[in-house]
Amino acid sequence: MSLAAQNLTLINNGEVFLEDISFTAKPGITVLVGPTLSGKTTLMRVLAGLIKPDAGSITVNGIDVGKTSVKDRSVSFVYQQFINYPSLSVYDNIASPLRVHQPRISKEEIADRVTEVAKMLRISELLDRKPSALSGGQQQRVAIARSLARKSDVVLLDEPLANLDFKLREQLRDELQRIFSDASMMVIYSTAEPLEALDMASHTIVMNEGRVQQDGLALEMYSTPKNIPVAQAMSDPPLNLISSSTTSSGSESLGSALKDRFNGPFTVGIRPHNIALQSKGANDIPISGKVRIAENTGGSTYLHLDLVDSQKLVLEFDGSQRFDFGSAITVYLDRSAVFGFDSDSGNTLFSPSAVR
Repeated sequence: MSLAAQNLTLINNGEVFLEDISFTAKPGITVLVGPTLSGKTTLMRVLAGLIKPDAGSITVNGIDVGKTSVKDRSVSFVYQQFINYPSLSVYDNIASPLRVHQPRISKEEIADRVTEVAKMLRISELLDRKPSALSGGQQQRVAIARSLARKSDVVLLDEPLANLDFKLREQLRDELQRIFSDASMMVIYSTAEPLEALDMASHTIVMNEGRVQQDGLALEMYSTPKNIPVAQAMSDPPLNLISSSTTSSGSESLGSALKDRFNGPFTVGIRPHNIALQSKGANDIPISGKVRIAENTGGSTYLHLDLVDSQKLVLEFDGSQRFDFGSAITVYLDRSAVFGFDSDSGNTLFSPSAVR
């Protein structure tokens, strides 16, 4: 079983929405990762048959589905906004795609399938309720249950957790992993959250500006991204990017401190948790700046610094600490966690020596 996209391209009024998109999805969870407007939703709509591409093909199990109508494709789509029929009970919402299924399905078979997916999504006790009586997380579970009721070959989930609060996102993310680990179906799941790719994906595709930047295993792209867009997409909080000409300590530049990694100008990348308030060893790289703001999230603090030449740096550390606005401070970059990127192309020159 497989879904293969080959050279999908979509251009509207000269604006490129998708450009030469190719990938293959197999049973399991394929996660599309990328920022807003990277093309994830457009690609999902093309795969569902809601938008016709200008070029390229889509095959499911070796069959070209380009001319197959939306209703005849074995595809289920769950949108970011959990869409349920407000006048129908949860039971009838889940049963709705089965009642229009061809060939016809008996009432007994429909009841069995609704019971099965409701149990799978842990909403069995909600079947008599209307969507308006449900929480946001419960409504999204109903939308997912309806999509699974058809037993489609392909399930498309377009940022299904984006509108839920943090606790509900964590809970439903765990539920989805459990559900799809037991299902022999192809799931394509889009998100802007790299944690969801690292947690859930059997295959990850990073998109940016309508193009596939890299695909493969999420952890490999986290540790060895092909370029800046991939490194940024796989970093949360965002990756720090500063010039290698930035002064590290005294009159030495970051580039000089890292000349054994690359000799020449480049862009330095480092994740906030790989910068510390105190040096942990002789290989740490000191860099000085002025405090702009400290964000305390309860368990951790994000300290924002202004560097020379209007450059900025953010570090993350556990706990909380008071900092005066504008005060000078020296922090320490973990040398083994530094990325190097070509300043013109954005391609990776070197990656950290270990996954961090």
